[in-house]
Amino acid sequence: MSKVKHKIAVISGKGGVGKSVVTANLAVAFALNGREGRVGILDADIHGPCIPKIIGLKGTRLQAGPPGIFPASGPLGIKVVSMDFLLPEQETPVIWRGPLKYQAIRQFLSDIVWGELDYLFIDLPPGTGDEPLSVMQLLPDMDGVVIVTIPSEVSQGVVKKAVSFA
Repeated sequence: MSKVKHKIAVISGKGGVGKSVVTANLAVAFALNGREGRVGILDADIHGPCIPKIIGLKGTRLQAGPPGIFPASGPLGIKVVSMDFLLPEQETPVIWRGPLKYQAIRQFLSDIVWGELDYLFIDLPPGTGDEPLSVMQLLPDMDGVVIVTIPSEVSQGVVKKAVSFA
């Protein structure tokens, strides 16, 4: 992670508010504005990874080499890592508890050969559970957090918890 200049988490209080679409669009926008090949996305939603489908990498597999595991290369050279790339079938559920999820996220952050990136966007699952907590603990030097919500009373109430968490 030492070669990644800026790390930005994208979170939400509830599911279905467009968080992953916002993550993908941020990465594309930054890549289009002079950062082509220097932007990455870590899809840290262990149970519901969807960045590969959004960005057009569904069915892709990660490649390994002597220095480690390499991210998939998406449009505009966006580097992508997702649990989806490790599943034998698209429909295979990930039935893990906290310690296994923590280990997966730790490996995504330490064993992936990201190379030199200007921005790494980390797409987190909704809420303030294991994955967001693990990412924040493993990356205490997070540069920013984008909180995505919709204009509903329920979502706004839950996003206040996400703001406190961030």
